[in-house]
Amino acid sequence: MLNNSLSVVLPAYNEEGNIIEIINKILKILPSVTYDFEIIAVDDGSTDETANILEKLEASDARLKVIRHPRNLGYGASLRSGFKKVEKELIFYMDADQQFDISDITRLAAYIDDYDIVVGLRQKRRDPIYRSFFSYCFNSIVKFLFGIKFQDINCGFKLFKREALQKMTLFSTGSLISAETLTKARIHQLRIKQVAVNHYPRIYGRQTGSSLKVILTILWEMGKLKMQLAKPASQ
Repeated sequence: MLNNSLSVVLPAYNEEGNIIEIINKILKILPSVTYDFEIIAVDDGSTDETANILEKLEASDARLKVIRHPRNLGYGASLRSGFKKVEKELIFYMDADQQFDISDITRLAAYIDDYDIVVGLRQKRRDPIYRSFFSYCFNSIVKFLFGIKFQDINCGFKLFKREALQKMTLFSTGSLISAETLTKARIHQLRIKQVAVNHYPRIYGRQTGSSLKVILTILWEMGKLKMQLAKPASQ
């Protein structure tokens, strides 16, 4: 069991088919992982029933706090909204699409005493071929531009010491948030460990990570990050 309290940040966009089960699993598993935890669910302007479901769940359990964006702002924006509200010693985030198992947090927690950040590595990625190809291209470009050496940069299953995350000023609104985080962690000489975790096929809902809007946002923010890195004081 962890000796630290834990904040779970759960970004969600149109996850009405997944959100109840994922939160119930978190509430079931985490009492055996840590003595004190909170869940911060961020509804990113969903157009389905996700927000209404979260509102009802929040009313039934004080450990769940809900943030709602009035419109869809992006994956990175959702994480940043959640990070601003965390109150615990460790910060963990995972995707709300049920492609990860919250039980695998114990794999990451085993290393958090010795590292500042522990990130997941999808040991057998269960995504459509086109999405895996897009991810391969993204990883290759990011590694080239920013010198990140980790194999699975965008894995949505990461654990941070709170003080490590507080060293960074993050700006990404889209999917570049993971690359920005790891790049700035390297600049701050933080200790990072990558650990294999399970990955499962999406059963409910639709993936949006390779839409044109997402890709254009990534490209724009890559340029912004590259320029920002030329000004070390702004890190």
